[in-house]
Amino acid sequence: QAVAFTVAQVGAPFSAPRRAGAGAALHARSMAKDVRKPEFWNKFMQRPEVQAAMRSKLKYESYAEQAKRTKLDKLERKQRRYELMDELMKVATNVKHLISPMFRYKITQQYLWKVLCEARQEGVLFCDKLREPQVYHRLMAIKAEITAGPYGVAGWQAEEEVEEDLMDKFVVEADCIPGGIDGEAPDRKQVLDRREIQGVLDFGQQIKSEGNEAFANENWEGALTRYCQGDELLKNYRAEPHLDKENKELKTMHRACLNNKANAALKMDQWQNALRAAEAALKLKQDDEKALFRKALALEGLGRTDEALETLDEVEQIALDMDEEFREAIMADVQERREEIKDIEKRAAVDYAKLFKALGSKEVFSAGRFLADGTSPPRALTAAEERKLKAMKDKQEYLAAKAKHDAEQLKKEGGQPAPRALPKEPEMPTPNRPAGLGYRRFERSRTITRPQAEQLLDQLLELYSDEDFQKKVHAEARAVLYETQPFLRRLKKTAFVVQQPLLAKWGFDETEEGLQEMMICLNDHTLKDTKLRAKADETTKMLYGGEDGMWGIDAA
Repeated sequence: QAVAFTVAQVGAPFSAPRRAGAGAALHARSMAKDVRKPEFWNKFMQRPEVQAAMRSKLKYESYAEQAKRTKLDKLERKQRRYELMDELMKVATNVKHLISPMFRYKITQQYLWKVLCEARQEGVLFCDKLREPQVYHRLMAIKAEITAGPYGVAGWQAEEEVEEDLMDKFVVEADCIPGGIDGEAPDRKQVLDRREIQGVLDFGQQIKSEGNEAFANENWEGALTRYCQGDELLKNYRAEPHLDKENKELKTMHRACLNNKANAALKMDQWQNALRAAEAALKLKQDDEKALFRKALALEGLGRTDEALETLDEVEQIALDMDEEFREAIMADVQERREEIKDIEKRAAVDYAKLFKALGSKEVFSAGRFLADGTSPPRALTAAEERKLKAMKDKQEYLAAKAKHDAEQLKKEGGQPAPRALPKEPEMPTPNRPAGLGYRRFERSRTITRPQAEQLLDQLLELYSDEDFQKKVHAEARAVLYETQPFLRRLKKTAFVVQQPLLAKWGFDETEEGLQEMMICLNDHTLKDTKLRAKADETTKMLYGGEDGMWGIDAA
């Protein structure tokens, strides 16, 4: 093993020199024969270089030392990864997109660290170093090795675990979606290098010039369209951090597009659009007097005059620090808008006074808006309903006059007038007046005692006095214009809903016959007991809706 180690260690410097042609092939065959002979190795071991290598001591590492060295190497690689990530955040998005999928691999990290060290030694920026052709082509070659399948990167160059916070941040920046997927990152933009950002600036200047030309020709819609295109373009990009001049120029051009967008929107009375554009311009520069003034105009158009006046005060404060000629022009515009807003407020106050006076005359806010029970009064009749009601009254008057005339004529002729047949009203059974003739001969299935009758009347009174039931009864009365017969027909259905559970509780049939039987059982006791009769009258009163309902219509 010692000999093998020595040969591996010093064999390369002692390799035979190359020989051309057949002599080299002959020498190779003779060397192959000599290697298999002990004499060759005895002679080889006597060389001074081999003797020096044999005398050198071999260094062995314990498991603890190996673990310590591995841990230190891992910490060093971690520190390098963080330094690399700080530098990669400053490069263009297209370079991030190239490096992001293969950053986990050691071969990528080692090469990037080598490039970073060279950039520091040469005194150039890391982003500029990465754009050098040989460096960019080497990164492309590493990517090809990684994506070569099972015959690609392996062993010490293979993938290793990278901190999740680094990778998450790097992947988001590499797959840059300006503003975020759902707008959660409004400041996220694509980073461009000097050449790319210059193309964006040139195109932005062209769009701005076309918008200015359309605005000068009073083509407000065309100008607004161009300014919106410029805004959508410029808000998605920024230059690399070291390109201060380009970043400043991009920001200035974007702010100008937003101000012009707000101005064009104001010309078209698009107040919300103008307000959003002005506020976006103020985020780029808080003391932009143009953006503030156009924000005030938008707020005025939206009717938010208090906020508009506050914004005009801010414009006035900024104008105090400007040159005299600009200050006077701005002050004049501010004063003109302030007077216009005050005039609008005066006219609005007069209009509101007239409006509230008209509402008051219609009793919109007066006590007549609601009835005593908290419900609204019945709606006014339509023209068709009034005509129908008048026709019904005229018919009743005609029938009454005709019956009177017939009775007088019959009396003159010596006959007896026939008794006037009254219209049959719907039967509404109550404890004191069970409906139907011959109710005493009604076949009953049960009877109740006097205490049970009193308890049953109390329960009926409680059901009829319920607020929801009273509202339904009042609504039924209004719906039929307080006509007796239609009201009774509706009341039977409404009351039976609350009577049905009570019928089942006391053992009566849950039908109209069961209801009539219950009323007959109660009438057996109300006829004999004055106290129960009075309680039965109170129950009937609440059944008909009380004083505000139809109480009294069935009085004999």
